[in-house]
Amino acid sequence: KEPAPPIALAAVELPDIQVDVEAPGVVEPINVIEVKSKASGQITQMPVESGDLVQPGALLVQLDTRDVRNQYDQAEADVRAAEASVSVARSQKVRSDTLFAQRIVTAQEHEQSALTFANAQAQVVRARTNLDLARQRVEDASVRAPVAGAIIEMLVLLGQVISSATGSVSGGTTLLKMADLNSVRVRALVNETDIGNVRPGQTGRVRGDA
Repeated sequence: KEPAPPIALAAVELPDIQVDVEAPGVVEPINVIEVKSKASGQITQMPVESGDLVQPGALLVQLDTRDVRNQYDQAEADVRAAEASVSVARSQKVRSDTLFAQRIVTAQEHEQSALTFANAQAQVVRARTNLDLARQRVEDASVRAPVAGAIIEMLVLLGQVISSATGSVSGGTTLLKMADLNSVRVRALVNETDIGNVRPGQTGRVRGDA
């Protein structure tokens, strides 16, 4: 008789079975910023491209500044004219004060000179306010990066006419999208038969295609 073959023996246990759930996903940034322009006009420069890393304040899109530059020059000329009017009105008021003290001019004429001086001062305030608004319009024609990040999508082309984000009912034209790629996430669609086994806190592995 031949000897019986050896039979391996093991104690009956309840081991843990590891089940891997696989799902295709997309790596995406957590915070995406849509960059729009406060001004409207034609795009004359686009020094960035999709994939570029930019710092805060970097020029993204430049609009045509001819109209806003002309408005700024006019506002600057109005300020100079208003300041000259104040200087003349101040001199007239000083002379009127002296003549009124000597009772050479009437009270009505004295009050008129004071009113003229006050109106000239108010005109200076209005002219300086308009100059500040014109300066802001010139600055708004240069769209700059609000934060540091990467350009992930360009939505406009050189020469395109865009609408303002503040002056348009539709919310304005979205120029580009940028995001901070130092912090990203993976969004995946898990199969319906596997999603019941997924719990918070479980470890996941991400494998890139390239």
